[in-house]
Amino acid sequence: MREEFQPCSNRSRPTITAMVIDDDVDTASVLTYFLQIKGITVVGEEYDGAEAVKTYKKLLPDVVFLDVIMEKHDGFYTLEKIREIQSDAIVILITADVTKETRERLEKLHASAIIYKPYDINEVMDTANKLVLKLKRELVEDINSKKAQLRELNFILKNHLHKSEAGKNPRAQYFDEKEKWVN
Repeated sequence: MREEFQPCSNRSRPTITAMVIDDDVDTASVLTYFLQIKGITVVGEEYDGAEAVKTYKKLLPDVVFLDVIMEKHDGFYTLEKIREIQSDAIVILITADVTKETRERLEKLHASAIIYKPYDINEVMDTANKLVLKLKRELVEDINSKKAQLRELNFILKNHLHKSEAGKNPRAQYFDEKEKWVN
């Protein structure tokens, strides 16, 4: 893993963080360079799937760019292990292997996207941006849903507190209602 990367020059807006995994050091370096030019902050670069999994676990980047065919621990292994760590991780597989078997295996492992070599960096960026935007929308929807549940719980609590003035035990009632929402 490289210890230092050149940060994205435009720090006025939040950037996507990424990790590049490819057993060919030159290919990984070139992809890292292009991603940084396009405004993505590359926080990690690895050349073996097993090491990449350890680094992924520490960094938890927004997106992973992963080569499929690698000598030691390939992209299939790496994707499977990343899914065990974070099931909704955005993992974009990059490969020259256009066989049906590879595509089906990657789909079975829930690859976020598959990009075939030789690739156009604009295609890579478009794919990454769409996937990150989709994930952010899902997170916002989840947050809004949880906010609505909290408002409802607060409403219930407020009602139970008013009932306590009439001699009821509001704490027990509140936690009974909370159990219904949490489960």
